[in-house]
Amino acid sequence: MKHNSLIHGKSRTSMSGAGGFSLIEMLIGSAVFIVVLLALYIILDTSQRDYASGAVRSDVQENVRVVLESMARELRMAGYAPVDSPHADCPAVPLEQPCGVTALTSSSVTFQADLDGNNLTDRVVYAFVPPADPTRPCDSIDPATVGRITRSGQSWTAGAWSPVTPSAYDIAQCVKTMTVTSYDGAGVATTTPASVRRIKISITGEENARGQGPRAYTLSTDIQLRNL
Repeated sequence: MKHNSLIHGKSRTSMSGAGGFSLIEMLIGSAVFIVVLLALYIILDTSQRDYASGAVRSDVQENVRVVLESMARELRMAGYAPVDSPHADCPAVPLEQPCGVTALTSSSVTFQADLDGNNLTDRVVYAFVPPADPTRPCDSIDPATVGRITRSGQSWTAGAWSPVTPSAYDIAQCVKTMTVTSYDGAGVATTTPASVRRIKISITGEENARGQGPRAYTLSTDIQLRNL
Protein backbone atom coordinates (compact mmCIF):
# COMPACT_ATOMS: atom_id res chain seq x y z
CA MET A 1 0.00 0.00 0.00
CA LYS A 2 1.36 3.39 -0.94
CA HIS A 3 1.44 6.24 1.58
CA ASN A 4 2.09 9.83 0.53
CA SER A 5 3.52 12.20 3.13
CA LEU A 6 4.82 15.71 3.03
CA ILE A 7 8.28 16.18 4.43
CA HIS A 8 9.87 19.63 4.34
CA GLY A 9 7.40 20.57 1.71
CA LYS A 10 8.20 17.63 -0.51
CA SER A 11 5.99 14.71 -1.27
CA ARG A 12 7.45 11.25 -0.32
CA THR A 13 6.05 7.93 -1.32
CA SER A 14 6.74 4.87 0.93
CA MET A 15 5.89 1.20 0.66
CA SER A 16 4.39 -0.86 3.44
CA GLY A 17 3.59 -4.54 3.51
CA ALA A 18 6.50 -5.51 1.11
CA GLY A 19 5.74 -8.79 -0.68
CA GLY A 20 7.48 -12.14 0.43
CA PHE A 21 7.07 -15.93 0.09
CA SER A 22 3.87 -17.31 1.38
CA LEU A 23 3.78 -20.54 3.38
CA ILE A 24 2.33 -22.45 0.43
CA GLU A 25 5.10 -21.18 -1.86
CA MET A 26 7.75 -22.26 0.65
CA LEU A 27 6.20 -25.72 0.94
CA ILE A 28 6.07 -26.14 -2.83
CA GLY A 29 9.69 -24.96 -3.17
CA SER A 30 10.82 -27.36 -0.46
CA ALA A 31 8.97 -30.24 -2.10
CA VAL A 32 10.59 -29.51 -5.47
CA PHE A 33 14.01 -29.28 -3.84
CA ILE A 34 13.52 -32.64 -2.08
CA VAL A 35 12.39 -34.31 -5.30
CA VAL A 36 15.44 -32.98 -7.19
CA LEU A 37 17.75 -34.02 -4.34
CA LEU A 38 16.22 -37.51 -4.26
CA ALA A 39 16.64 -37.87 -8.02
CA LEU A 40 20.30 -36.85 -7.77
CA TYR A 41 20.83 -39.37 -4.96
CA ILE A 42 19.28 -42.19 -6.99
CA ILE A 43 21.44 -41.33 -10.01
CA LEU A 44 24.59 -41.18 -7.85
CA ASP A 45 23.79 -44.43 -6.03
CA THR A 46 23.06 -46.23 -9.31
CA SER A 47 26.32 -44.95 -10.79
CA GLN A 48 28.27 -46.10 -7.75
CA ARG A 49 26.69 -49.56 -7.86
CA ASP A 50 27.37 -49.87 -11.58
CA TYR A 51 30.97 -48.80 -11.04
CA ALA A 52 31.42 -51.23 -8.14
CA SER A 53 29.91 -54.06 -10.17
CA GLY A 54 32.14 -53.28 -13.14
CA ALA A 55 35.24 -53.06 -10.95
CA VAL A 56 34.49 -56.35 -9.20
CA ARG A 57 33.69 -58.08 -12.49
CA SER A 58 36.93 -56.79 -13.99
CA ASP A 59 38.90 -57.96 -10.94
CA VAL A 60 37.33 -61.43 -11.04
CA GLN A 61 37.89 -61.88 -14.76
CA GLU A 62 41.45 -60.54 -14.57
CA ASN A 63 42.23 -62.81 -11.62
CA VAL A 64 40.95 -65.88 -13.46
CA ARG A 65 42.72 -64.86 -16.67
CA VAL A 66 46.09 -64.38 -14.93
CA VAL A 67 45.79 -67.75 -13.16
CA LEU A 68 44.89 -69.54 -16.39
CA GLU A 69 47.81 -67.97 -18.24
CA SER A 70 50.22 -68.91 -15.46
CA MET A 71 48.98 -72.50 -15.34
CA ALA A 72 49.06 -72.83 -19.13
CA ARG A 73 52.61 -71.48 -19.33
CA GLU A 74 53.92 -74.06 -16.87
CA LEU A 75 51.83 -76.97 -18.15
CA ARG A 76 53.11 -76.45 -21.70
CA MET A 77 56.55 -77.32 -20.33
CA ALA A 78 55.41 -80.67 -18.92
CA GLY A 79 57.94 -83.30 -19.92
CA TYR A 80 60.74 -80.76 -20.45
CA ALA A 81 63.02 -82.09 -17.75
CA PRO A 82 66.19 -84.11 -17.34
CA VAL A 83 65.76 -87.62 -16.03
CA ASP A 84 68.15 -87.56 -13.10
CA SER A 85 67.08 -91.02 -12.03
CA PRO A 86 63.78 -92.93 -12.12
CA HIS A 87 61.21 -91.16 -9.97
CA ALA A 88 58.88 -92.97 -7.65
CA ASP A 89 55.86 -91.79 -9.65
CA CYS A 90 57.19 -92.79 -13.10
CA PRO A 91 59.95 -95.38 -12.66
CA ALA A 92 59.62 -97.02 -16.07
CA VAL A 93 59.90 -93.93 -18.28
CA PRO A 94 62.90 -94.14 -20.63
CA LEU A 95 65.51 -91.40 -20.70
CA GLU A 96 64.30 -90.03 -24.02
CA GLN A 97 60.77 -89.56 -22.66
CA PRO A 98 60.80 -87.91 -19.22
CA CYS A 99 57.68 -87.67 -17.10
CA GLY A 100 54.95 -85.24 -18.08
CA VAL A 101 51.60 -85.52 -16.31
CA THR A 102 51.90 -87.93 -13.41
CA ALA A 103 48.52 -87.59 -11.68
CA LEU A 104 45.20 -85.95 -12.40
CA THR A 105 41.60 -85.68 -11.31
CA SER A 106 38.68 -83.65 -12.60
CA SER A 107 39.88 -80.72 -10.47
CA SER A 108 43.65 -81.17 -10.12
CA VAL A 109 46.73 -81.95 -12.16
CA THR A 110 50.27 -82.99 -11.23
CA PHE A 111 53.11 -82.70 -13.73
CA GLN A 112 56.89 -82.56 -14.01
CA ALA A 113 59.15 -80.13 -15.84
CA ASP A 114 62.37 -78.20 -15.42
CA LEU A 115 60.60 -74.89 -14.86
CA ASP A 116 63.55 -72.80 -13.72
CA GLY A 117 66.25 -74.17 -16.04
CA ASN A 118 68.48 -75.54 -13.28
CA ASN A 119 68.60 -79.08 -14.72
CA LEU A 120 66.50 -80.40 -11.86
CA THR A 121 63.06 -81.87 -12.33
CA ASP A 122 60.26 -79.91 -10.67
CA ARG A 123 56.98 -81.51 -9.65
CA VAL A 124 54.03 -79.12 -9.56
CA VAL A 125 50.49 -79.67 -8.32
CA TYR A 126 47.56 -77.42 -9.18
CA ALA A 127 44.41 -78.20 -7.24
CA PHE A 128 40.98 -76.74 -6.63
CA VAL A 129 39.85 -76.48 -3.01
CA PRO A 130 36.07 -75.93 -2.92
CA PRO A 131 34.50 -73.69 -0.25
CA ALA A 132 33.26 -75.34 2.90
CA ASP A 133 29.90 -73.67 2.34
CA PRO A 134 29.22 -73.39 -1.41
CA THR A 135 25.62 -72.25 -0.83
CA ARG A 136 26.72 -68.72 0.10
CA PRO A 137 28.45 -66.16 -2.11
CA CYS A 138 32.18 -65.68 -1.71
CA ASP A 139 33.12 -63.33 1.13
CA SER A 140 36.83 -62.76 1.71
CA ILE A 141 36.32 -62.26 5.45
CA ASP A 142 34.48 -65.57 5.77
CA PRO A 143 36.89 -68.42 4.85
CA ALA A 144 34.04 -70.95 4.70
CA THR A 145 32.70 -69.25 1.56
CA VAL A 146 36.00 -68.93 -0.32
CA GLY A 147 36.91 -71.45 -3.03
CA ARG A 148 40.61 -71.56 -3.95
CA ILE A 149 43.09 -72.76 -6.51
CA THR A 150 46.39 -73.76 -4.92
CA ARG A 151 49.88 -74.48 -6.23
CA SER A 152 52.62 -76.52 -4.61
CA GLY A 153 56.03 -77.51 -5.92
CA GLN A 154 59.03 -79.77 -5.26
CA SER A 155 62.41 -80.37 -6.91
CA TRP A 156 64.11 -83.74 -7.46
CA THR A 157 67.40 -83.28 -5.60
CA ALA A 158 69.93 -85.96 -4.59
CA GLY A 159 67.46 -88.76 -5.30
CA ALA A 160 64.53 -87.33 -3.34
CA TRP A 161 61.81 -84.73 -3.63
CA SER A 162 62.54 -81.50 -1.78
CA PRO A 163 60.87 -80.25 0.29
CA VAL A 164 59.52 -83.56 1.52
CA THR A 165 56.17 -81.96 2.39
CA PRO A 166 55.48 -79.06 0.01
CA SER A 167 53.35 -76.13 1.11
CA ALA A 168 50.36 -75.29 -1.05
CA TYR A 169 49.59 -71.60 -1.46
CA ASP A 170 46.63 -69.81 -3.00
CA ILE A 171 46.95 -68.44 -6.51
CA ALA A 172 43.25 -67.59 -6.85
CA GLN A 173 40.30 -67.07 -4.53
CA CYS A 174 36.53 -66.70 -4.92
CA VAL A 175 36.63 -69.61 -7.36
CA LYS A 176 33.43 -71.63 -7.71
CA THR A 177 34.78 -74.47 -9.87
CA MET A 178 37.86 -75.65 -11.72
CA THR A 179 37.45 -78.43 -14.27
CA VAL A 180 40.38 -80.34 -15.76
CA THR A 181 39.74 -82.42 -18.90
CA SER A 182 42.59 -84.43 -20.44
CA TYR A 183 43.05 -85.87 -23.94
CA ASP A 184 45.48 -88.29 -25.53
CA GLY A 185 47.40 -87.76 -28.76
CA ALA A 186 44.35 -88.72 -30.83
CA GLY A 187 42.14 -86.16 -29.09
CA VAL A 188 40.24 -88.77 -27.08
CA ALA A 189 39.44 -87.96 -23.44
CA THR A 190 41.63 -89.96 -21.08
CA THR A 191 42.22 -90.30 -17.36
CA THR A 192 45.55 -92.11 -17.77
CA PRO A 193 48.30 -89.61 -16.80
CA ALA A 194 50.98 -91.11 -19.09
CA SER A 195 48.67 -90.79 -22.10
CA VAL A 196 47.83 -87.11 -21.63
CA ARG A 197 48.95 -84.83 -24.47
CA ARG A 198 46.39 -82.02 -24.18
CA ILE A 199 44.59 -80.47 -21.23
CA LYS A 200 41.59 -78.17 -21.11
CA ILE A 201 41.07 -76.16 -17.93
CA SER A 202 37.92 -74.17 -17.13
CA ILE A 203 37.73 -71.87 -14.12
CA THR A 204 34.59 -70.18 -12.83
CA GLY A 205 35.11 -67.14 -10.62
CA GLU A 206 32.44 -65.30 -8.68
CA GLU A 207 31.84 -61.59 -8.17
CA ASN A 208 29.89 -60.27 -5.21
CA ALA A 209 29.18 -56.56 -5.68
CA ARG A 210 27.25 -54.43 -3.20
CA GLY A 211 23.55 -54.25 -3.86
CA GLN A 212 23.58 -57.02 -6.48
CA GLY A 213 23.35 -60.78 -6.45
CA PRO A 214 26.56 -62.77 -7.00
CA ARG A 215 27.45 -63.49 -10.61
CA ALA A 216 29.81 -66.10 -12.00
CA TYR A 217 32.21 -65.85 -14.94
CA THR A 218 33.92 -68.76 -16.65
CA LEU A 219 37.13 -68.68 -18.66
CA SER A 220 38.83 -71.64 -20.33
CA THR A 221 42.16 -72.48 -21.93
CA ASP A 222 43.29 -75.40 -24.08
CA ILE A 223 46.89 -76.47 -23.47
CA GLN A 224 48.98 -78.58 -25.81
CA LEU A 225 51.79 -80.44 -24.01
CA ARG A 226 54.38 -79.82 -26.68
CA ASN A 227 57.24 -81.76 -25.04
CA LEU A 228 55.43 -85.11 -24.98
